[in-house]
Order: sequence, then C-alpha cells, then structure tokens
Amino acid sequence: MLNNLFRKLTRSMSVFTQEINPMTGIKEWVLKDEHYDYFQEIARSAFADMLHDTERNQKYFQAIQAAVTKMKAAGKKAHVLDIGTGTGLLSMIAVKSGADSVIACEAFRPMSQCALKVIKDNHFEFDIKVIPKRSTELTVGEDGDLKHRANILVTEVFDTELIGEGALSTFRHAQNELLTDDCIVVPSSATIYAQVVESPLIQNWNILKSIANSDGEILLNTPSDLKKCPGSVNLHDVQLSQLPPNSFNTIISPTPVFHFNWSKPLKFTQSNQKLLKVERDGVPHAVFVWWDLCMDTESKILLSCAPYWAHPDFNQLIKDSPNTEYKQDLIPWRDHWMQAIYYLPQNHIFVQKNDEVTLISCHDEYSLWFNLKKATTAHIDIDFVRPMCDCLLHIAYSRTRIGQINDGKRNKKYINVLEQLIDSKSICLSINDGSFISLAMLKLGAKHLYCIESDTIGQNLLRKYAEFNNIGADRLTILGKLSDLKIEQLNEIQVVFSEPNFLTSLLPWDNFQYYILFNSIREHLPKDVTIIPSKGTIKGVAVEFLDLYKIRAPLGECEGFIMDKFDKMIDLASKLSDYPVEPQPLWEYPCKALSEPFQMFELNLNNDLSSHDITNEIDLIGSGKCNGVVLWMDWDLNGNGQNIISTGPTSKIEVNERIVWDMHTRQGVYLMPKAKQLIPNTKLRYQINVRPTEFRINFEFTFKKIKKSS
Repeated sequence: MLNNLFRKLTRSMSVFTQEINPMTGIKEWVLKDEHYDYFQEIARSAFADMLHDTERNQKYFQAIQAAVTKMKAAGKKAHVLDIGTGTGLLSMIAVKSGADSVIACEAFRPMSQCALKVIKDNHFEFDIKVIPKRSTELTVGEDGDLKHRANILVTEVFDTELIGEGALSTFRHAQNELLTDDCIVVPSSATIYAQVVESPLIQNWNILKSIANSDGEILLNTPSDLKKCPGSVNLHDVQLSQLPPNSFNTIISPTPVFHFNWSKPLKFTQSNQKLLKVERDGVPHAVFVWWDLCMDTESKILLSCAPYWAHPDFNQLIKDSPNTEYKQDLIPWRDHWMQAIYYLPQNHIFVQKNDEVTLISCHDEYSLWFNLKKATTAHIDIDFVRPMCDCLLHIAYSRTRIGQINDGKRNKKYINVLEQLIDSKSICLSINDGSFISLAMLKLGAKHLYCIESDTIGQNLLRKYAEFNNIGADRLTILGKLSDLKIEQLNEIQVVFSEPNFLTSLLPWDNFQYYILFNSIREHLPKDVTIIPSKGTIKGVAVEFLDLYKIRAPLGECEGFIMDKFDKMIDLASKLSDYPVEPQPLWEYPCKALSEPFQMFELNLNNDLSSHDITNEIDLIGSGKCNGVVLWMDWDLNGNGQNIISTGPTSKIEVNERIVWDMHTRQGVYLMPKAKQLIPNTKLRYQINVRPTEFRINFEFTFKKIKKSS
C-alpha cells in the first residue's frame, strides 16, 4: 500500500513553488515535485530520533507490560488505546504484552499509512486497528471508532516543554471521553524541575552588552529599554549537559515545581510559589528546566530528561563505567526531549547565600514561565500574563545571533581592523542585517555611514542605538536595499563593511549574500575601496559524531520489531525534500576529528566569481567510524590572515580528539548515508559545485574504494 503510494507520487508532475534563496534573500520560483510539501513534512517528522532512544523504548515496554498484567490481575480484559501511534511501536508492544484489543490513532496521514505497513510486516495487522484521526475526533459506541472505552492508555505527546504539543488537552479529553474510570495511563505522571542559575554566558544569549574599543573603552552603549526587556517567553532548548561546567553557578538547586498525574483532572493554568534558600551569592539570570516521567503506577520505572549533574542514575552510571573520559556521555542521549532555559525578567536582583527568595512558576495550556523575587512576609501576587518582548530584539533575532553580537573576542577583531582604517574623512557602507557593530565606525570618527538593513525591525533598532549613543541623523543613513543608494553616493564610499550576517541565512556560506550584494554595486565604487571582510573560505573536517548521526540513521529493528518500511519512507522523503547539508549548533553535539581540517573553496571579494567544479580527496587518518563531515566559514577581514572570524572550531583541531565549536554560530553538517569503519589508507572524496548565476553551492561526499593489492 505504502510502496504503491510512493511509486504514484514519484511519477507525479513537477510544479513551480516559491522559496527564499538564502544566498540572495529573494523569493524564487523553483521547480519541485508536486508532492514536495508532503515529503518535506515526512522528512521533518523526527520519529526516527525518538525510536533511536533505547531507554525510552525499553521503559515504555516495561510500563506497558506492567499495566496489562495489573489489569488482568484485577480480572479484567486489557483494552489499549494508543494516541499518536507513529510507527505503531507502542501498539505492537501492547499486543506482545498480552493486550486483548488495541486501537491506535495517528492524525499525521503519512505516519498512519506507514504504521499499517510496519504493523503488517510484524504480523499484527489483525490485532491492531489503526485510525487516521486525532484522538479528539474519536467516537465511542457500537458504530464508533472504539466499541467501548479503553482501560489502558499509552501515549507519547510530550516535547522539551512537556506540555508544548498539547499534552494537557489530549489527556483531559481522553479522561472525559475515551477512558474508563479505572484506566491505567502509561506514562502515569510527570514532574517538572527548575534550577536557578547565574551565568554570564547564558545571559549573553538574552541581553545585549556594550561594545568596546581595543583599549576597553565603551564605544556603543545598549539602550536602556533593551536591557530591561523581559525577553521572549519562548523556551531556549539546549543540551544542557554540554554546557562548560564553569559557565554557570547554581543559585538554587533543582526543585520540583509542577506535578501532573495523567489519570487525574488536569488544569490548563497553574501557578505556585516556593520559598527557597539561596545557596551562593550571585545574580540569578535564568532557570534550567527539565522533566521526569514516572512510567508506572507503582513508581518503579522512571525516565528522566535531567542533565547529567541532576540525573538520578548518574552516580550509578559512573560506578559502572569509571574510566569514561566524558562523564556527561553516560546519560541517555535524546534530541526530541532536550532541556530548556527560561530567562528571568531583568530585575537583576543580587542575592546572598542563605537569603530566602520566592520562585514563581506558571504555566498555561502550552507554555511555562518563571520569576524570582526576594521573599517577603506578604503573599506575592502572581500575574498569569506571560512576559513578552517589548523591545523587538528578541522577536527579530535568534538566541544564537544575540550571543554572536555579544561575542567580545569576535567584536575586538572587527574593531582592531576598523581602528586602522577609519578617520574623519571616511564614508562607509555597511551591508548586513542586525549589525550594531557597524555603528562603531561612526564612534571611531567616520564622516558618514550608509547602513543597508532589509528588516524594518532591524532598522528601528539601529535608529534606537544611534539615538541612545548620540549619533546624529546627519551622519547616518539607514536604507532598506542597496538600490536606494544613488550612484554619486556610491562613488564616495571608501569602506564597505559586513559582519556578515543576513536573516535569510541558514548555513554559514549563505552569508555569501554579502558578495552578491557587493558585486551588484562594484562598478560604481572607487577602485581603491576597502572591503571588510575581503575573503571567505569554506572549510571542512571529517568526524565521528557521538550521537547526532541518529537523527538520520536507519532503525532496522526497534525492540525486536521490523522497521524497514519506516526507514525506506524517511529515506525517500529526505532525498526528495532535504538539502544534504543542515545547520546544527555543534557545541551541543560532540564529535571527534578523523581528518585534518581541509579547505574546499575560497572566494576573494575583490575578484569576480565564476563557476567552479572542485573534486578532491582527503586522508582519513583517525580511528573510529566516519559518519559525517562538518563544514564552516572562515572570514578574513583584511586579507592577510591576521584577523579571522570563524564559524567553526575555537581551538586547533587534533585528530582523534573532540572538537571545540563556536557556541554562537551553527555549522553545516553532512551526515554520511552509511558510516565507514576506518582502516589504513581510507580516503574521503568530496565534490563542490559553485554556480554564481544560480547563487547555489552543492556538496557531495563519498568514500573512495581502496584497491586490494594483488
């Protein structure tokens, strides 16, 4: 059935669809398969990531077995409802555990069709009824989807925030309409934990700092309203276990703030206050949040999403593997359930050890938020209104970009170069999105600055910065596009500057948009114009990812069930809809180098760009399995190699050692379709195709076959 569907779809017509070219920022008409959106939705579903989570699968298995056994011990038949079945894994576990009937619902049509195929491959097609509906659309009765209410519910409707996918409404509807009063729910309950921390690193992802010159003197101050903004309520999901241990201090240790019993009535809005004692002096900046699932009614099976330092199994795991170099690797890895950072409102209270403070925790149907106040004898009123960004910075820019703007080492390199070039006669042009450092040219004495800023929010923020720092409108011109500049204005420009950064850029080389824009005005600029940066180089390194490869790796089998049809569906959908390189913040995903870093392509902005087809080979000299290649950009500010802005490693790459990646950019990741165990003389062949007329760069990596000696 599923194969026939794919054959039909892949023989379908092609259609033109609109998409933004990240290297130009312009919407283009692109020829795509007419079912492109369908395949993209499948490829983005991330079911494989969950199914690679062995601990999750095994604990669901144990809890389902316990539920079926308990129901039958009470002299009742086990009637199971599986909400959001996905591949049908939990339903098949229920049948294998002895359930008398199993109803599985799945609203995502591609997955419900896949579930039917997977279930049939495992010979459960007569034991499981798959219904392609949302659980809230199910009917109960003689002619309904369920003949009678279920007395066991199994489901996995959680996200990093626990409730962000609508878990509360799903469980409440099921309790009221689909389940018996004595129903056993798997999982049984959940607890959310909060840990209050001080961390300048984390604060750098939320609030903009001042920009200084090379002597440490302030050039640009941050407007007051940006400092006071409560920020966005949206969680910042990260792999907390990968944070450098010295990057935060604990103000309040992990404490439970919410508990949900999935069998009991649930509230869509809740708040609570906890009077807690401060453990060390500091300024609370943020709250780390994660949750645990109690899988069974006896509270014997616990699945924790805690970072390593708070994980209930961590000490035992260390005892079992005392020689593990990176202790954080011992806890189960999962990317579908990460941890979250919630930024506290910017009241910047200083607390001392043994002070009493009140941690305020709130949630609505889908979101959490937090506040911290010094304790008083009076009851603290809790405002259910979610804190919202009123400065627009957190709406316009990602956490990664805000952290990049605050990167002092990076900024110092820019300032060092600009200080050597800028004088009172300088007329400058900045081509960027959201570059506040470009205003530093005026504070360094430039006569005039033209800022090209495509985003209206970015334009308003630049004006706000300029006004707050007493930069007169007579020296600053902010424009939405380059074509707004007159030719006589272009004739006077002496310095063209870019960070480079553009809102449409996803991968590091998408910021070649800077070159494309610069090239469009090149003929009108003076021949001796200075370009910063003057070169851009794409670099790469072959790696072995510890875990990240799982997001694309085939399952084969999962808990003894055949998943071949699911693997084929995801593989086909990915090939038809995905670009082979994807952006990832690799500081969160450990990998070790299996080759020396290599240069793939260099663009000199002083030269014209022509088409390039480059093929080369590199030696894989490390030990282990090569399952990916990491790509990044190095920007040479003045062309002499002395001031490099890198989006890649922050220290020298050593073969067979873990790579330390820049925390304020995303690197490009190419995951190999099949990992290769390295043996002597193994080589990686790469091909890069640069097409300036299409403004696209394509990559391909393959392992070179080793000829056997005769």
